[in-house]
Amino acid sequence: MPPHHRSTHLALRATSSLAITACTIALAACGGATPASDRIVAGQGKVQAAGAASTGMDAMAADAAVADTQYDFEANPVSAVTAAVQPGPKTFDLVATEQRVKVGEKVYEMWTFNKTVPGPALRVVQGDRVTINLKNDGSSTLPHSVDFHSARINPTKAFKSVLPGESISYSFTAEYPGVFMYHCGTPPVLQHIGMGMYGMMIVQPKEGFGEPMQEIAIVQSELYASFADMQSNHPDAFAFNGIPGQYAKHMIQLTGAKPHVRIFFLNAGPSQLSSFHVVGTVFDRVLSDGNPRNATYGRQALAVPASGGGVFEMELVEDGSYTFVSHQFDQAGKGAAGMLHVGKQTGESGGEHF
Repeated sequence: MPPHHRSTHLALRATSSLAITACTIALAACGGATPASDRIVAGQGKVQAAGAASTGMDAMAADAAVADTQYDFEANPVSAVTAAVQPGPKTFDLVATEQRVKVGEKVYEMWTFNKTVPGPALRVVQGDRVTINLKNDGSSTLPHSVDFHSARINPTKAFKSVLPGESISYSFTAEYPGVFMYHCGTPPVLQHIGMGMYGMMIVQPKEGFGEPMQEIAIVQSELYASFADMQSNHPDAFAFNGIPGQYAKHMIQLTGAKPHVRIFFLNAGPSQLSSFHVVGTVFDRVLSDGNPRNATYGRQALAVPASGGGVFEMELVEDGSYTFVSHQFDQAGKGAAGMLHVGKQTGESGGEHF
């Protein structure tokens, strides 16, 4: 559900994330606190999603789809397309929800920003004054918050938890360009991120990222069967933009011959390293964390830690399907794989090397 843009106010139609205070970060943010709700870890079933590995929210899956499902992820996938914005004040409205989500024939309980996982990809320009309006939906049963890694601000005031039905607003100046994470910071942070409360903010340099290219935003994340699995770091599946393997099933179509492509990549974690790679090309330029001052050239991959990001620029020199993966191949085999396609689609999978 893409954001609706206005000149000074971007009212988002898709949902996401208390801030981390000094007294709670050491234990709660590391997942040491009691899980917010035992009901999310009930159940045993194994589930397949989007033709890939099990979704990772197996323990939250119902045995069959139900008629009152609030949102169908596969019918309403998060768009991978992103585009540059103009400088000026930006306002983003986020709504934290706890909802039942349909993936295939199964139903899960997830916590979201604007009813999508990941939350909406937000874009601003370096120097913009950014206002965040967070509302915790009245139907929620837990407090939620939103922590922006792109902000320099007092976290005990701005990133504090919001009770169901309540709201908070704060503003900051986006000082550094890059690809930044935002997420719910309510303890246990591990659980709130693991349940789906995360997203990407792209801060464009004042002078832009360079020559115009087709631009794509990809968020990698882990999916878990239970909170215990989050604590022991045993992911059940991996996803690009929320659904394991979705871009292998529905390739991202590029336009023109020999297209130049810029991918904004975020590893939301919450816990594992990613190694981003595109088969069949070499990255012309890579910006670690998305900052042009961190540029390297002629790269095959970049290790991206949890909450880290990058900008990857490349040329795809022939028609065909180009697989993008985490080159941690246990992750690729569990859903962290997709395809870019150049030219007419012929039905080729491009993924035989798996």
